[in-house]
Amino acid sequence: MDWFMKKVISLAITFLLLFSFSIYSNEKDTAKFYFKEVVISALRYPEKLLEVPLSVTYLDGKDFIAYRGIGIDEPLQTVPGVLSQIRSGSQDVRITVRGFGSRGAGDRSNSGTVRGLKFLLDGIPQTEPDGRTSLDFFDIAFVENLEVIRSNASALWGNASGAVFSFTTVPGNNTPSATFSKSIGTWGYDKNVLKLKTKFNEDGVVYLNSLYLKFDGWRQNSNSEKFLFNFGIKTPLNLTIFDSKKSNSNTTLQLNINLVKNLFHIPGALTQTVYDSLPESANPVYLKNKERRNNRLAQIGIGLTHNFDENNSFFAQGFLTSKYLQRSERGTFRDFTRYFLGSTLYYKNQANLGSLKNIALLGLDQTLQDGAILFYNLDSNANRSNQLRTDKREGASTLGFFLQDELIWNRLSVLLGLRYDAVTYSSQDFLNFTKTDEKKFDRLTPKLGLTYRILDNLSIFGNVGGGIEVPAGNETDPPPGEDTIYQVNPLLEPIVSTTYELGIKSFFETDNILKNLDFEASSFYIDTKNELVPYREGRFYFSAGKTSRLGLEVLLKTNWQYGIKFNGSFTYIIGKFVDYKVDSSFYDKSKVGVFADFKDNYLPGVPKYYYNLSLTIPFFANFEFSLNGVSKYYCDDANKIEVPAYNIFNFRVWFDKIFINNKINIWVGFNVNNVFDTKYVGSAFLNPIYEKTTNKPYFIEPGLPRNYLFTFGVKI
Repeated sequence: MDWFMKKVISLAITFLLLFSFSIYSNEKDTAKFYFKEVVISALRYPEKLLEVPLSVTYLDGKDFIAYRGIGIDEPLQTVPGVLSQIRSGSQDVRITVRGFGSRGAGDRSNSGTVRGLKFLLDGIPQTEPDGRTSLDFFDIAFVENLEVIRSNASALWGNASGAVFSFTTVPGNNTPSATFSKSIGTWGYDKNVLKLKTKFNEDGVVYLNSLYLKFDGWRQNSNSEKFLFNFGIKTPLNLTIFDSKKSNSNTTLQLNINLVKNLFHIPGALTQTVYDSLPESANPVYLKNKERRNNRLAQIGIGLTHNFDENNSFFAQGFLTSKYLQRSERGTFRDFTRYFLGSTLYYKNQANLGSLKNIALLGLDQTLQDGAILFYNLDSNANRSNQLRTDKREGASTLGFFLQDELIWNRLSVLLGLRYDAVTYSSQDFLNFTKTDEKKFDRLTPKLGLTYRILDNLSIFGNVGGGIEVPAGNETDPPPGEDTIYQVNPLLEPIVSTTYELGIKSFFETDNILKNLDFEASSFYIDTKNELVPYREGRFYFSAGKTSRLGLEVLLKTNWQYGIKFNGSFTYIIGKFVDYKVDSSFYDKSKVGVFADFKDNYLPGVPKYYYNLSLTIPFFANFEFSLNGVSKYYCDDANKIEVPAYNIFNFRVWFDKIFINNKINIWVGFNVNNVFDTKYVGSAFLNPIYEKTTNKPYFIEPGLPRNYLFTFGVKI
């Protein structure tokens, strides 16, 4: 089946590429070229997509209609390089990009958060200083557009920027409207979304989004419930500066307020034996402990952009997030009270010297997270008992200074970047320690990128740049012997990577049977050092591994006559350990000097290939057929546990052309996920623990069986 699917994908891509390039050569007289000017988050200012020497994918929120939408996985499956897998059919999502984010060990780092990747919501960083991101504030129903920067962006965005996901909820216009939609589906799925917007002053917009989502769950202990509120204002300000008689509107204010209460249960991983007979069951320990996350967060962010003139501008942003997190995790009940705040300042200058344009950016980012952590024993009902086990404070901060310069001369663009980052951890255990322990990681990260416009609508690009990712907070526990002295492992170093990338991208419109085509192909090589080596199911780590990743990504979007669309994305990647030894003496004192050598093993959680194909046919309604596939892969560093490949066929139909009095727009949608009811492993725990009695690994997170969704919406 894998061989057949690779042949189908190769033939489809080859045919479309040959067809598109034949249009370049034969239809120049009828081609109409256009340019996409979108806000590319990797550069922090608007730039033409073809000018940017990075792999960037832009998605329009209008394409998300009739998605199941319990997580953010569905639109991301269409992006090359991004592996997005929903876990247990609920909100938790596993996301990796070019191998970044694939780290995991036992029950300690396989649930609840994404790591190694940067997430922004309306420009506000949601990734914590240690590189982990909780996705509570994100829902695709609110998204106006989404940009994914797949190239390593550490030179501009700092720690844990193996890729950048920038979600925007700000409406593209200020035409007053009210929208309500309701979705109901299998296993008690119920989602209600309300969206309001209107003018603020003459050119501004004020908007409010809210939703309630409830899901009973397919597996045991997989139910969830979510309340999400999103409010924003974006408006020009008429400020009087220096001259009381002179006002201008060169200043833009953006205000964002986000509130969420998110409860989701985690059913855990199964052994192969249990999966074969009872895939809907939960891991027995997770079921007994009612493993869950109950997150309550409030966030406010304010951004101010001021244009001094057409060549000089200044941006300032500040945000504050309050978090109260409760969870049942690994046999304890945990209370986290955290405050996450940060700011960004940067100055942009544009200078035109004849045919040479220069754009310089100078700025800094700062974030701080701190708060109390209380661990209790679980009572008989898996709730918090009165027995306190841990009382400590954990903090983390980042400080980054960045400089970027873009030179554009005729068809050539050169991008230079340099960033210094300092990430500091602090910890104090009030029960066992009297002093605060600190650990600092710092790194200088460069970037060089080149773009050459072969044609007005065709460019080639290349870049080389560094990356930094510090160990996450739950990976910093000291090893035995050091844990009575330190609270943060003093032997850890930041993971350092170097990425080399070459690519081509193009888009055009014609008056022929093929109306428009977007195409992008990127090849990359990444080497890393100081990869974390887990010991004792992730109880502690050492910085000792080296890896290499070689890959190819292809994205193709076509719009044919009569509105027919064919889109495809394909990723091929070979990720291996270059140097990786495990000291066996930490498991058996008699084996001093004995090492397990995993050199040349494949990276866990990184399939060799994955793809998404979709065909949309408008015939009264819009009919979409899609195929999502992932090759087999290993889920452990030793390459002893193999996760089988899968290919899932989905179908959705929607009709959005119902109008009443030209004022009320009604739409309906219906989709069937996993049409053929394929039984498959939707995701896997990496470096899993083993069942003690049978010595079988708990690694399988079953994928959802066939399920249905019906959506009704109205817009006034």
